[in-house]
Amino acid sequence: MRSALFAAFALALASGCAELGVVGDGSTIAWGKGNDGAVIDGIRLPVSGDGYWVPPRWQARGSLYGTDEIVDLIVGVARRIEVRGGPRLGVGDLAPRGGGPSEHHRSHQTGRDVDILYFMTTPRGEPVENTAMRHVGADGFTADPSDGGPRLRFDEKRNWQVVRALITAREAEVEVIFLYEPLILRLLDHARAIGEPEALVALARARLHQPTDSAKHDDHMHVRIACPAGDRGAGCIDARAHDELAAPLARAPGDLAPLAAIAPLVVGR
Repeated sequence: MRSALFAAFALALASGCAELGVVGDGSTIAWGKGNDGAVIDGIRLPVSGDGYWVPPRWQARGSLYGTDEIVDLIVGVARRIEVRGGPRLGVGDLAPRGGGPSEHHRSHQTGRDVDILYFMTTPRGEPVENTAMRHVGADGFTADPSDGGPRLRFDEKRNWQVVRALITAREAEVEVIFLYEPLILRLLDHARAIGEPEALVALARARLHQPTDSAKHDDHMHVRIACPAGDRGAGCIDARAHDELAAPLARAPGDLAPLAAIAPLVVGR
């Protein structure tokens, strides 16, 4: 069924079908659901840029294709949180070229998903550049030494900067950030401790979500953006429209109004 629908969509795209709202103008198009879809004319994220990099493991996979919006989001967030001379934002998989199923993911099919490695420190608090997805316990520390690396600590400060930059971004609307619940609570506690506006903390709570039907995401953040407005007419389907995320992702009209005065976070400048 999926292949037939996709074939029909591809044919419509090639013919410039106005009924689907598709204008084959070279811009990217996310089609379908996150776990059952494709990305048309996806663009490839460069393997490094201002404030970010793709570690070798994910460079080798080659799943670095996404919509214009998610690539712009990654680049913009990395620039806003960059600390010159400090660790870079580690970026994992987006989608395979063309989207659809891959060996490593059930989702990541529409070019609207990206995995982000945690910022980590040594147990004494020195920042380190993270090159792997290390499982982090509820205490904020990696297992030692069973996962094959030195004991590290989840960096609440830098990881909150990532979440803050994502949920206040102008490049795209972040629909959900999948994350292990004990780490979510650590981030929210840190946000309150540094005096973040309650509206911002509430928005973070609404966007941060431990998945119920997959790994608990104790080793990375999985970020998904909402369907770009122009892609909904081409068949892009938001998670809140079709699955158990509908309640956590529901948003009261106007709840972003108190955030209008919050400037995007810029550090290290």
